[in-house]
Amino acid sequence: MALLAFARVVVALSVAAAALPVPAGSGKSVSGVSGSRFSGDVIRDVPREMLAFAGTRRSDLKATRDTKHCERWIVVTSIFQPSPATRMLGEMTRQGWCYVVVADMNGPSEYDDVEGVIYLTVERQRALHFQIMDHTPWRHFGRKNIGFLFAIAHGAKVIYDTDDDNRLKVHQIPILGFDKASEVRLPGPVNVTRPAVTPGKPPVFNAYPSFNPTCGHIWPRGFPLDHVVGHGAENWTLSHGMLDRPPAVQQFLADQDPDVDAVFRLTRQLPCSFDGLPAGLPEVMAIPQQVFLPYNAQATVHLHEAFWGLLLPVTVHGRVSDIWRAYLTQKLLWDIGQVISFAPAHVVHDRVAHDYLKDFQSEGDLYLKSAAMVGFLAKWTSDAPTLVERLEQLWAALYSRGFVEEGDLRLAQAWIRDLLAIGYEFPDLQLGKIMWASDSDGVRRGTAGSEKPEL
Repeated sequence: MALLAFARVVVALSVAAAALPVPAGSGKSVSGVSGSRFSGDVIRDVPREMLAFAGTRRSDLKATRDTKHCERWIVVTSIFQPSPATRMLGEMTRQGWCYVVVADMNGPSEYDDVEGVIYLTVERQRALHFQIMDHTPWRHFGRKNIGFLFAIAHGAKVIYDTDDDNRLKVHQIPILGFDKASEVRLPGPVNVTRPAVTPGKPPVFNAYPSFNPTCGHIWPRGFPLDHVVGHGAENWTLSHGMLDRPPAVQQFLADQDPDVDAVFRLTRQLPCSFDGLPAGLPEVMAIPQQVFLPYNAQATVHLHEAFWGLLLPVTVHGRVSDIWRAYLTQKLLWDIGQVISFAPAHVVHDRVAHDYLKDFQSEGDLYLKSAAMVGFLAKWTSDAPTLVERLEQLWAALYSRGFVEEGDLRLAQAWIRDLLAIGYEFPDLQLGKIMWASDSDGVRRGTAGSEKPEL
């Protein structure tokens, strides 16, 4: 009886299935109720770009396990054959630096003639487990983010973020607050030069003129054009100061072809070099809290407590990406009691030939949105109790205001998850903490809880 009842149910289901409408173009038979056997034949093509591990070799998988750990890393991304700059960086591995170059689809397949380099080929990148991989497009400067995570996962405490055309003048990467070999953090405060913030000054500062450029008036790429001339954003009074610890982000200037925008290059003459800060002052300038100044991804040291701010957005052009990163990171550095600094030129920029009008087009967001970016960040506040939440909030705010697209918010969330997964410890908030400084007369000044702590 039970078997007969089961048979009746099967027949009823078959009849009902036969009565259902069949989608147009499905290719399924409607001539009977007995159904058809699934063939397993190919019904669609899978493009190669959908395959996450295409071309992965055993050596690629082995390399992800065998990479050595270092505390000091150099990170570069490149689509060109090795240059004099990248070869010189390879020679820095003799001094204990580790060196990773991130490849791209349109770059060379190998980098074997560069000393000590770890070359993350396309195939090796596909073997990595980072969540940002699903949010990072090919053929974009932002693939450097993979190199940052790779370095952090392999023991980095210091990262030198640079390009394949910024050549070291000497075989050294100096870090303020460290010994000459850039290996050991020296105890005690660090001497810096500080620009004086006075009432009526804008919230942006152009540090370039203070370093005595040989080409006259000059400004960095990403500096709001509204403040380039006649708004009191440069040549502020300089004095001696001290920080209780090294700046978390330390930018080196570049000689010959400094990091300037296409407006400068189209209207001014190069080359240009920097003779340094006025005599008698410390050679490194620390930028006060509440004052914005764009820094780049061409010759910049990032200490461990600033690694969270290394993320380069990918929904904007590469000429914009590192500048947006700089503005966002500065805003949150102040929440952990930190600042950025600018140091004399330690590299020569061997810039390849560019079409300046194409650069101008690529930098459009910098010209049209930088002032709005600074204005927004100057007013932005958060009562979130952790840096992690504030970091996500700020990326969300940039997305909601059209500075970046949704892809960068998703990227930032994946970046935070990756940092947590590899054991990175986000700094605690230090609101109201003073970065004490001494004036030239040796008197320490500052007010606890001030919204604008003095340097």
